[in-house]
Amino acid sequence: MSDNKNSLGMDEKTSSWFAYVLSIISAIILIVTEKDNKTVRLHAWQSLFLGCFMVAVYIVLAIIAAIIGFGLYFSGGFVFFSILYNILWIGWVVLTVICIIKATQNDIFKIPVIYDFAAKMK
Repeated sequence: MSDNKNSLGMDEKTSSWFAYVLSIISAIILIVTEKDNKTVRLHAWQSLFLGCFMVAVYIVLAIIAAIIGFGLYFSGGFVFFSILYNILWIGWVVLTVICIIKATQNDIFKIPVIYDFAAKMK
C-alpha cells in the first residue's frame, strides 16, 4: 500500500473508482479535495460530466414526454417513454460499472466526447 493518500485518506486507485460511485456528488468531493493527482481528477471530471450529461438527457426527455407523451398517453406514449427511461438508466449503470472496473485496474475507460472535456479540465 502506498503512502500517497489524498486529504480523504484514500489512495489513487480507491479515489479513482470512488469518483464514479455517487456520480456527481463523489466527483465534486474529489475535485474539491484532490488538487495534485491528475489521474484522480481526470476520473472525477469524467464522472461529473457523465452525471451532468445524464441529468440533461433526462430533463430533455421529460420535456419531450410532457409535450408529446401527454397526448399519446392512451396510445402507447407513456409506455414508450417508460421503456426509453429504463434503457437509458441501464446504459448509464453499465457505463458506470465499466468505468469503476477500469479504475480499479489503474486504467480509464475513455467515454467518447466526455473524456475529451474531462482531459481539458484535469
